[in-house]
Amino acid sequence: MAAARPVLGAESKPVSVTPAKEVDFLDARWIEHTYFLTRKLNQPQRFQEEPVIGPSPAATKGTILPKGDGFAMWYTAPHRRGEKGKGPLYRKCVHYAVSQDGHTFEKPALGLRKFELSDEKNIILATDEVDAQGRPLNGNGGGLGFCVLDANLQKVPHARGRYTAMFRANLPQKGDGLCLAWSEDGLHWNAYPENPIPYGADSYSNFLYDEQLGLYVAYVRPRRIHAGPSRVNRLVARIESEDMIHWGNERVVLDADDRDAPAQGKLTSGDESLGYPRGRDIQFYGLTVSRHQDLYLGLASVYDSPKGSMWCELVHSYDGIEWRREVPREPLIPLGAEGSWDCGMVGTVSAGCPLAVGDDWYIYYSGTNWDHHFNIRGMKDKGMLRLIGAVRLKRGRLVGYQTGPAGSAGQESASGSRIPADWQNRGELLTRPFKMENARLFLNADAASGSVVVSVLGRDGKVVPGFSSKDAVPVEGDSLRSEILFRNGQSIAQLRGQEIRLRMLLANASVYGLAFAP
Repeated sequence: MAAARPVLGAESKPVSVTPAKEVDFLDARWIEHTYFLTRKLNQPQRFQEEPVIGPSPAATKGTILPKGDGFAMWYTAPHRRGEKGKGPLYRKCVHYAVSQDGHTFEKPALGLRKFELSDEKNIILATDEVDAQGRPLNGNGGGLGFCVLDANLQKVPHARGRYTAMFRANLPQKGDGLCLAWSEDGLHWNAYPENPIPYGADSYSNFLYDEQLGLYVAYVRPRRIHAGPSRVNRLVARIESEDMIHWGNERVVLDADDRDAPAQGKLTSGDESLGYPRGRDIQFYGLTVSRHQDLYLGLASVYDSPKGSMWCELVHSYDGIEWRREVPREPLIPLGAEGSWDCGMVGTVSAGCPLAVGDDWYIYYSGTNWDHHFNIRGMKDKGMLRLIGAVRLKRGRLVGYQTGPAGSAGQESASGSRIPADWQNRGELLTRPFKMENARLFLNADAASGSVVVSVLGRDGKVVPGFSSKDAVPVEGDSLRSEILFRNGQSIAQLRGQEIRLRMLLANASVYGLAFAP
């Protein structure tokens, strides 16, 4: 189905935005100008106090994907064993869980693996695993992370089965690095004989196939492509591959800056053995990336080194390299309440977020009751917990433009003048021009306490006759898809094939995006 794309001036090439059924205003390329509106991150809400995976340990390294009439989750559980220096400190198993509603997960009694440190029956990969051909899948420490691609849901040109997984493992006689495995059912896995890819870090890795580039892209900790000592690598790099086997073109793509913390770090308990600080006190611990509409959506783990805490921040990019952060830089998923199971650290999963569930988006995260310095901050009687939780928000509403204090009557402007009373809780938004290739147009808006009036303009900013604000039917209520309608028999369908702009007059409301239909 054809849809719309914003365009620039008459002498400029169109913005590189592919046609889409929906457009979220997270993508600021659709916005020409706003007046008395605030661009605002819409923080999702925890929809239950308890984790969705518990009570056994469940690390940050997992994937949640639609499957059949429900959802499937692959996650790793780290089991602490012995003392440091005597084998792996943690041995990690991959577990499998299913859900019909996205928030109540069941652990099926698969009976595929037994593991001496766990009595759970949903383990699909333990430690020292080999596949049916005798090829090693992991080593005596298990695997770190489990990022899964489903070829039934997205293009994976070089897939050797329906499912492809990337994780880190230390293979016997082969060494440490990123590893690939494939499976037809998601339960029985086969190793790539080319393993390991000589690339790895102590944080998980996220990868995807980028159809626009025709490349596989992975987001990892940089090995050597960074300034400073060898282990100053709490930042994010990007590598790419044509075949999933040979990776290169490493470059740093996400790092903290002066707005996060000064360029002078402190030695924390985790850095003392190094003899030098890792860098700024605020650092990026990892990044999970997915394609969304015509941009790259990123969920970044942000680490406060002195405090040992971690939270999740929203970032986005138009090319997967230069990343944009919302202002102010506030958490998308903050730490849980004091004393809760996720009051120590909040991190992202490896893939699958956000996940559409009805009219909502679910975003899964891992949480701990202890910080990165191993101090238990809550629920001490439970010991050190690693669990998986979820937050939700309405679909398409990560970022919106809203009326608010900036439009309140009587408030002084920057020049010292007073804002007119008739602009109280009001504002305007003007879109970039786009070619209307559909018959119906919808607005994702919360106007439950007000209204949004939409008029149609030409590229030159002049109102199209019959589509003025006086002709418009006001959008009211809170809806993901409120149809934009006009009186006197005027229809958006009449504008098909034309380049138009939309002018939106908001009164005590928020707008989040557009949707198109035949």
